[in-house]
Amino acid sequence: MRALSATEAGSRVRQSGPPPVPFVLCVGVTGHRADVLPEASVPVLRERVRDVLQQIEESGRALLDAERDCFAGFAPKLRFVSPVADGADQIAAEVALELGWDLQAILPFERSAYRASLANHGARERFDALIARADCLLELPGDPEHGLDAYVMTGRATVAHCDVLIAVWDGLPPRGRGGTGEVVQLALTRGTAIVHVPLSPGGDTRVLWSAFDPTVVTVADDPGVARPLAREDVDALLRGLLMPPPDESEQNFLKRFLGERLRRIRARIEYPLLLTAAGVRPFRARDLTMKHAEAQIRDEWQRYRAGCGEVQNIATGIDLLEESYSWADRLATHFAQTYRSGHIFNFLLGGLAVCLGLSAFMAPHLKFEFAAVELLITLAIILNAFIGARQEWHRRWLDYRQLAERLRPMRSLKLLGIAAPDPPGTQTNPVPKRWIDWYASGIWRAMGCPAGVIDRACAARLGKAIAEHEVEPQMSYHQRNAKQIDLLDHRLGQIGMVLFAATLLVSVATLVGLGIGADFVSVYGNWFTLVSAGFPALGTAVFGIRFQADFGGDALRSMATANTLRQIEQELRKDVALSRAADLAEQAARIMLADLDEWRLVNQQRDLSVG
Repeated sequence: MRALSATEAGSRVRQSGPPPVPFVLCVGVTGHRADVLPEASVPVLRERVRDVLQQIEESGRALLDAERDCFAGFAPKLRFVSPVADGADQIAAEVALELGWDLQAILPFERSAYRASLANHGARERFDALIARADCLLELPGDPEHGLDAYVMTGRATVAHCDVLIAVWDGLPPRGRGGTGEVVQLALTRGTAIVHVPLSPGGDTRVLWSAFDPTVVTVADDPGVARPLAREDVDALLRGLLMPPPDESEQNFLKRFLGERLRRIRARIEYPLLLTAAGVRPFRARDLTMKHAEAQIRDEWQRYRAGCGEVQNIATGIDLLEESYSWADRLATHFAQTYRSGHIFNFLLGGLAVCLGLSAFMAPHLKFEFAAVELLITLAIILNAFIGARQEWHRRWLDYRQLAERLRPMRSLKLLGIAAPDPPGTQTNPVPKRWIDWYASGIWRAMGCPAGVIDRACAARLGKAIAEHEVEPQMSYHQRNAKQIDLLDHRLGQIGMVLFAATLLVSVATLVGLGIGADFVSVYGNWFTLVSAGFPALGTAVFGIRFQADFGGDALRSMATANTLRQIEQELRKDVALSRAADLAEQAARIMLADLDEWRLVNQQRDLSVG
């Protein structure tokens, strides 16, 4: 398959930072078969399709010229996705090739059977010529005896891999499964833009896009989502699809991500030290460097390649995806440890400062020294919070983790051929509102269609392989994470209870001593003061760490996600059809993102501050 590799994206040249998004534009086609098209309409349709593609290409190239800094620095890639059936599919594919677009062909079933199903000898010859020139060929496991279901899969695959869908369509509602009307409805509900080329010579070509009416989810052709095929509307469409969000802060976040660099040494180790102090796990050398994280990612992706795509002989071109994910994941891990360590630093040093202040009662001759150390601790807390806020440790951790988890499942969705991630933005307005959505969409677009043959046996094997190499590892991760952070939350709670119990005992002892006039109150009074005032400060610091990190809530969310993923994993291990496997893989990706979205809402207001 001719797919964008990491090398083409310029990422191999830019080893020092995350890869930029390449400029790729994908247009697909759905349309009526030759027996439905009026014979006299073919020349008109050909010119209309040519006009549509030329307008899209001109608008895309103008956009790239104006916004070149947003994309990788190499030539734009124009791709055309077609099932190459007789009729509109072949007409549009021929025009696209004439204009220099790359052709990616998706067949509903095995090539020879599909060829035999075409209308006549001329259609079969044109099919052969188009397949010979295609950069990519994907054969789906449809049954020629049940062609409607096969055509439904083909339409789904076409929509999954295009940004704009040319619909050569009579404008009528679906009259059965697998037809053009059903593909149009699927595209509308997924937020894919549609260029409606009518069959009648007098009809006007229109652009249908749900983002033109972002208040509701449009499930049918509706005037609210329609615009004429004019240059300004095409420009607006491509800008909305291909450009980063216009919000200045989101653009600054994107620039910061592309400019990220990773240090080999992790200086902030307070969080792993806390895990060790709480008896959760021992401190390890890997906590100090990025080498282990890099090796883990590399090994995991090698296992995935060997166990999924390569063994099934399906080419997905995931080099760029792997590199993008690797950067996002390593950055997320780095800033997670940095941010958590920063909070632990502030809370514990705050409690320690109180204890030092009280210690002056026991050593009045060191009062100046204690005051100086307390001043330094206070300045360190303020400086730590200032640097953390200025460097945006908190936001970078949340953003990069969300980006990594958007990218990871794309390898399995792409492998299945007909699956796709949910569109960016919202259901009603599928335009990226956040830079991470735009970046993930750009990487998905750059991968193009997979290439290979997926028969029924292969579909079942893919389901099992994705269960083993995609869903099960994520399920296991959430189980381990839930167990670890629940244990940490429990141990911190125990430490806090011990501190407050000691305070209670000392307070009782002080009251009893004062009541009976015991001398030990005078002898050890300063120590009693240190414990009765300092231990609550340390206990409050421990409580603050628990509250700020929400370890208990994270454990519950992780376990709930693991339980849901277990159900999907079990279903995928059955001998599922391709459509079922695609539905399950999409739902698994959706569940993991829902968990992250909830996690972000909980954590996004808990930035590093002293206020």
